[in-house]
Amino acid sequence: MFENLLEMQERGVRDRALGRSLADNPMSKPDVLPITDLQEWYSMFDAWRFGWSIEDAMAGHADAPRHGRASPRAYTRTV
Repeated sequence: MFENLLEMQERGVRDRALGRSLADNPMSKPDVLPITDLQEWYSMFDAWRFGWSIEDAMAGHADAPRHGRASPRAYTRTV
């Protein structure tokens, strides 16, 4: 399972590099990937999200929305 988690993390990195959003997590589509073990499913979900977040931070996507919320910069006014 450890190898699967690393593969899913790498997939998250690639997906972010391709411009996909957090909502594009393949593990959030249970109709495509049926959930049989909740703990394993969450581990894979979280591994993809972690990989996505690493790429997001490394690429400097500071303005990208996190967890569906707008960035704080969107609310600051410039003078």
